Amino acid sequence: MPLTILIVEKNGDIKEQKVNNINETELYKKVGLKSSNGFTMQTEWNINKLKGKSYNIRLYGKIEGRANYENKYEFPPPVDERLFFGNCVLINKDKYDEYTNLTKAEWNTVYDHLYGGFDDLEDEEDSEDEVDDDVPRTKSGYVKDGFIVDDEEEEEEDDDYVDAGKKYKNTASVRKSTRNKNKETTIFNTFVSSNGNSNYLECTGELSEEEYL
Repeated sequence: MPLTILIVEKNGDIKEQKVNNINETELYKKVGLKSSNGFTMQTEWNINKLKGKSYNIRLYGKIEGRANYENKYEFPPPVDERLFFGNCVLINKDKYDEYTNLTKAEWNTVYDHLYGGFDDLEDEEDSEDEVDDDVPRTKSGYVKDGFIVDDEEEEEEDDDYVDAGKKYKNTASVRKSTRNKNKETTIFNTFVSSNGNSNYLECTGELSEEEYL
């Protein structure tokens, strides 16, 4: 029955390859080498149980070679800092020391396990994007922190002013009562105080016909 081994190409890609049997002394042929010189077992990863399966994965490759033939794949410790040349081979044995399949998906699971697992970056981004509904916000959706206010709030504040310790809103309504052009003219400015009551400020004075026009 054919077995699945993994070829780690020098460009960093991993491909599954079916073989009828595994002979470790002839694994160099699986990567296109003419001789086994320097093509030896470099390390072994033993995992007693991972998702219900045990692994005894062996890495075969060369650590000497020509420039521009460096293998770009990053293997897990203890060979994570070791430089390999050309293609490499990964094979697996079970707990009974029998050769067994090693698929790309299984190797990825083992790879993560050997590195202690990786954080899910998407989950982190989602958690950062979560909105806390309990935080006071402006109408534009910004958090009220004393620095950002709505445009409407700014406009309302512009219409307010303080007079003698009281806050008034200018109603912009002015009543004018003119008896005649040369007589006294009374001008009422109406203001609404913060308690909702209307207040009138009376200003009287003489206006000449020329000033009135």
